[in-house]
Amino acid sequence: MARDKVEVKIEEMRGNLRLRWTHERKRYCLSLGLRDNATNRAQAQMRASVIERDIEYGMFDPTLFKYRSEKHGNTPIKVYELFERHIEYKRGKIANQTLDKYHGVLSNLKTYFRERYAGNLTESDCEKFKSWLSEKLAPITLKQYLSAIKTAWEWAIARKMVSENPWIEVVKQVPRGKVKKPQPFTVQEVQRIIQHFRTYPEYSYYADYAEFLLCTGCRIEKAIALTWVDVTEDCSQIWFGKAYNRGDLRQIKAGEAGFVPLSKSLQQMLLRRRALDVKPEALIFPTPRKGGYMDNANFRNRAWKTVLSELDIPYRKPNTSRHTLISYWLKQGEDPATVAKYTRTSLKMIFEHYGHYIPSKATLPDILGDILPPTSDGNGSGV
Repeated sequence: MARDKVEVKIEEMRGNLRLRWTHERKRYCLSLGLRDNATNRAQAQMRASVIERDIEYGMFDPTLFKYRSEKHGNTPIKVYELFERHIEYKRGKIANQTLDKYHGVLSNLKTYFRERYAGNLTESDCEKFKSWLSEKLAPITLKQYLSAIKTAWEWAIARKMVSENPWIEVVKQVPRGKVKKPQPFTVQEVQRIIQHFRTYPEYSYYADYAEFLLCTGCRIEKAIALTWVDVTEDCSQIWFGKAYNRGDLRQIKAGEAGFVPLSKSLQQMLLRRRALDVKPEALIFPTPRKGGYMDNANFRNRAWKTVLSELDIPYRKPNTSRHTLISYWLKQGEDPATVAKYTRTSLKMIFEHYGHYIPSKATLPDILGDILPPTSDGNGSGV
C-alpha cells in the first residue's frame, strides 16, 4: 500500500553531495561521497528516487545500508579514514618503526585532502599531492610514502571500500632515489674505536657491544635482541632470529634467520662475558643500569659520538659497522655468496652496493692467441 510522498533533497556540503529527508518525524542524512557536478547529481537523483519509492511502498531501510554506494555497498570513506583503517589492520603485523612512518603519511593525507572522499580521488589529485609532498621530503622518502598509500588502496579495494587505485602511475613516476653509503671505517679506525671504549671509564661498559657490531656487521636491532640461548655452548656460533626496535620485539623473516660462525676474538669475548649462572633468556648486551634492552639512540648520542670525537674520527652512525664488515670481507677475497649468506642479505644487494669492493684479476681471454701470425719485425718479415 502506497504511503505519503516524501521528498528526498539533494544538497551540497563542502563540494560533496548528500541526501536529506524526514520520515516518520525522524531526520535522515546520507553522504554520497560524490563531488558536486552534473554527472554525480544525476546519480544522486537516482539514489533519491529509490529512497522515495521505498518509503512510498513501505520498504524503507532505516539503517540506510541499502542506499549506500551501489558500487561498493559500503559507507563512503574519507581519504584519511581509509589510511587509518589500514594502519589498524597493520598494527601488530609490522615493526613500530614502520607504524611511525605510516602515521607520518596519515598526517600529510589529513593536511592535504582534509574531508575528501577516497572514492573520488583521481590521478590528477594524486599528482598534485605528490608535487606538494615532494617539496617536503627527499625522493627516497617520497617514494616510500606514496608506495604505502598505494598499498593501502589495494587493501581497501579488496575490502570494497573503493573501486579503483589512482596511485599506481603516480608511484611509478617517482625515482627511488639513491642513499649515499657512508665511508666504511678503516681497520685502524675499528681497532682504535674498540680500544678507546675499553679504556674509557665512563663508557667501557659498551666496549663488547661496540666490538660485536664492528666485527659481525649485524643490524643493530638484531644485536640488541640477542639472548644467551642464541649462542652455542662454546660461543663459536650465534643465531640471529629476532630484532628489537623502539619497544617492539619481533621474529625476523625465516630467510633472514640462521646461525653465523664467529671469529676467534668474538668467541673469546663472549666466553669472557658469559657468567657461569647466566639465564638462557638473559640479554647478551643489556643496558648498564636497569638491564633492559639497549637504547640505540642513547648509545649513539652519548657513548659513540663521544668516542669518535675524542679520536678525531669523522662521525658515522653505528650502523656503518655493517658497511665496514661487508666491504672489508669482500676486499679480503671472500666469495660474495658467502658474505651474503652470513650477513643475512641477498647476493643481488651485495653486487649492487658492494661490487666495487670485490677484487678481480681477470682479463679478457686471448681468444686469438693460438692463431695469430708470428710477430713482425717491422720490415715485413717474421721474427
